[in-house]
Amino acid sequence: MDNTTIHPASVNQAHQIDLHLWRGAPVNLDPEREIQIIVNQGFVVGFSPARLQPVWVAYRVAGAERDVDFKRPMHYHDDLRLPEELQIGRGTFGRLGDIRLNVGHMAPNEVINRQFGRLAQMETFLMSNMSPQYEHLNQGSWAKLEKAIREIEEVEDRDHVWAIVGPIFGDQPTSINRGPSKFVPVPDAYFCLTVDPFSYPYDTLSKAQIDGFIIPQDAPRSADPQNYPATIEQIEAATKLEFFTQWGRDVPPIAAVQQMEAPPMSRLAKVLEDKTPEWQAQREAVAEARPRADSLEGLIEQLEAEAAMLGAMGHELTERETRRQDMVQHTLSWMLAARDIASITDKPEEPEKKKPVNIITYHIEEDVDGLLREAARTACNFWNRFLVPDMSIVIRLGVFTDARNIIAGAWTPYEKDGVRYGPVKFNTKYLSIFTSEQIAGTMVHELGHTLGFGMDDWQKLLVKEDRQFTGKFKNSAINKYPKLAAMEAELDGGPGTAHAHWDEDLFDRELMTGIKDDGEFVMPITIDVMAEFKHVVQNRLKAPTPLSDLLADAANMVFSRQDEVREIDRAYFKSTKLMETIPHIPDASAEEVQEALG
Repeated sequence: MDNTTIHPASVNQAHQIDLHLWRGAPVNLDPEREIQIIVNQGFVVGFSPARLQPVWVAYRVAGAERDVDFKRPMHYHDDLRLPEELQIGRGTFGRLGDIRLNVGHMAPNEVINRQFGRLAQMETFLMSNMSPQYEHLNQGSWAKLEKAIREIEEVEDRDHVWAIVGPIFGDQPTSINRGPSKFVPVPDAYFCLTVDPFSYPYDTLSKAQIDGFIIPQDAPRSADPQNYPATIEQIEAATKLEFFTQWGRDVPPIAAVQQMEAPPMSRLAKVLEDKTPEWQAQREAVAEARPRADSLEGLIEQLEAEAAMLGAMGHELTERETRRQDMVQHTLSWMLAARDIASITDKPEEPEKKKPVNIITYHIEEDVDGLLREAARTACNFWNRFLVPDMSIVIRLGVFTDARNIIAGAWTPYEKDGVRYGPVKFNTKYLSIFTSEQIAGTMVHELGHTLGFGMDDWQKLLVKEDRQFTGKFKNSAINKYPKLAAMEAELDGGPGTAHAHWDEDLFDRELMTGIKDDGEFVMPITIDVMAEFKHVVQNRLKAPTPLSDLLADAANMVFSRQDEVREIDRAYFKSTKLMETIPHIPDASAEEVQEALG
């Protein structure tokens, strides 16, 4: 019995199902698994209410490299056609141990948006189209496969290429909790089936070319999708689905086979074949980036080069690569210490010291299970990617405990010997329930203040009475950054919030508004305006970008400037006034907050 139904919200679109599927929807051979078919503008989802994600997703491709190329939406969305108990929220999937999970599109954004327009593209960002996918798979071999499918060329007298993709689960999959009684299991692998019909009437196996893949979650990032071929039968056995049941799968007689011409290479196989040299060249470039060392200095240079290479990749590492990352970090620390010992013992002639490049780093006063340290590394990497600060910056981190609704407190920055310090303390009440991403996002915000948001140079830009940025630097800043003229500052929220953030009503979830939100993003002007605070902006954003994406990149950078950080007196402390509480607490006095924060 096929335990598949059409979702009630899609009953009026049932006629579109066969328009997106090759020879009918897959038959569900698992009597205990319910599948509900949800119809979208450019694709169809076979959704599992029990697993809170697709069992399969089907779409077609025809000339997907056309000029229509809408920008990627910034946020995911719950599918409101599903009842509340089946909605899992639009947040990211976080981590599974040391592995970052991506919100993995099954129907890919870039294929659908080039064929069916903006609305269809937006529907690919519904959480009913998503599955928790290892980031090194999502950005590795699975991304290669999606890109290859997108590049399939439209050919005269050939039908579309049809694709069905979905997750494959083990017997006891690990699950992610998304709320009360909401558990999303993490697949072991993903399958992809593509059908490329080449001879009308496309009604038998001999008139279409089929490519199949089963790619495990732990596939190395550098692997190519063609390393994981699979037959229809293998995919059917792994998924308990039966495909193309409306299609004649009879094998033609031997005599007929002998008269047939060899089937052509599928269009997908041709793209993958063409891509192979490019992917091989990329792997060789990575290998060549690892120089050999024959001295202590050479080894340090090698490790720093590898650290820089891994940081530039901006991707989550496999388990094996994560061990390599840890080894690079620890070995580099030991080698730097060994160099210091050697310099004391040998007392060589001191070379002329180069002027140090300023850096953004952290100091931990008190931590809880290493949570602050992990997030601080990410937050500092975030800003180091975009800026060379006018002086080195240290975010000093500690904890406090209070039952009230205070996430964290920040104090006015202070300076000594060319270093600026920004003290921040986190409430253990929230530290224990926040994800590393939420903690890091809060630190990134507070580092923004230490770098200048709300400080003296910011106030020179601002006319407080009308919240506009038309102050002393009008001729330089606004002419240089026209978007600054459209910005407005926050006037509400009391001391520490007013006049020190972008306006909450206008810019809502932007990083530097005064209220901490989920689903935050970063506007290019937030980075660009740092130049007016005397920092060197070395990288820019081209468009508003989800903070979660930027933090994921920052979390995977390998820090290679430990010797420079060791020269900074990170422990220096000076008592200053409380500057900001997160979130602002209207029913607590400044004295009460100060008492709670110590």
